[in-house]
Amino acid sequence: MVSSAQGLLLDVGVVFFKSAWEIADEYEAIRGLPPGTVVGRGPLDPQGDERWQRYLAGEATEREYWLDFAAKAVANGAPLDGHPTLMRAMFQTPGIDVVRPQARALVQQAHQAGRRLGILTNELMDFQGRAWVQAQDWFDLFPVLVDSSELGCRKPDPQPYRTAIDLMGLPPDQIVFIDDNPTYVTGGLNVGLRSILLDVQDPGAVFAEAAVLLGLDPVDVSA
Repeated sequence: MVSSAQGLLLDVGVVFFKSAWEIADEYEAIRGLPPGTVVGRGPLDPQGDERWQRYLAGEATEREYWLDFAAKAVANGAPLDGHPTLMRAMFQTPGIDVVRPQARALVQQAHQAGRRLGILTNELMDFQGRAWVQAQDWFDLFPVLVDSSELGCRKPDPQPYRTAIDLMGLPPDQIVFIDDNPTYVTGGLNVGLRSILLDVQDPGAVFAEAAVLLGLDPVDVSA
């Protein structure tokens, strides 16, 4: 029988945070922008997002997709509100709770159960800024935070995973890793992590699966 995992390692964008696709309508409404100012809903509307189709075809990287996503919205009049990037403007808009409720619930449950918690991200600090990240109420729940943009190499390169594993202080097969990018999930599997994929069209399911792997009660996926 496989033992329960003792650590939870999360990507941030789309996993711990909701995706920009999911908060775009709320952002437009709060900022008084015409619907459709923020163009593209990725896998939530794949036929309506030509840039997403280019990404799926291997004609653009994930980072290039998001940079183009932001540039188009700004060109359509989305304000930066003094921030250097649209991602910061969107995710730091007062009134928008960017953390997935299921992710927050699992993290709090894992914390209370004494599980080790960590973040492995490619660009959280780049997109959101370290000062803002460190000021969030969830920051202290994660004693491990590895940002590939600060390492000089990105997932799926093995080094960011290995750095996170070393800092977690657990064997890789004792760590559940959640990411929304299949390539990055495979990268985790390649270094021995219990890697599972978040589907943005059904995000709650992966947190229920992770809870079972961690030996915890299933997370309510109705939120």
